[in-house]
Amino acid sequence: MQIVDSHCHINFDELHKRLPEILENARRNDVTHMLCVSLNLEDFPQVKKLADDHEHIFASVGVHPCYEDVKEPTVEELVDIAQDSNIVAIGETGLDYFRCEDDDMTWQHDLFRTHIRAAIATDKPLIIHTRSAKEDTIRILKEENAEKVGGVI
Repeated sequence: MQIVDSHCHINFDELHKRLPEILENARRNDVTHMLCVSLNLEDFPQVKKLADDHEHIFASVGVHPCYEDVKEPTVEELVDIAQDSNIVAIGETGLDYFRCEDDDMTWQHDLFRTHIRAAIATDKPLIIHTRSAKEDTIRILKEENAEKVGGVI
């Protein structure tokens, strides 16, 4: 049997401090692979280092929709970063209207489209976060032909 943790954030300080314990617990419970999901480019080097240092950990690259005050990547930047064999997905990306107080969600839509285009360009699946934005999430996925790469929501 193979068990894969398809979405973890073991780069977070409170978890990273306990990394040996967490990895041992995963091993004892037959978790054979882990996907550490990127939330922003500023912390991405930590995510990538985990993937580089552990052959059973992989990474994604992306910017979570609730992170307004971080560097927003271009399609080209995401594609370039995703060429690394340890980067297996694009995201975490999507739409989150619940946590954001901004009435104009255009920036989230644009960022989501950027991630979808990078996923298509790299032929890597999307990791999608959506909250209180179901209709717009589905609409943008369809408009951008995200079915070409698929992913998880």
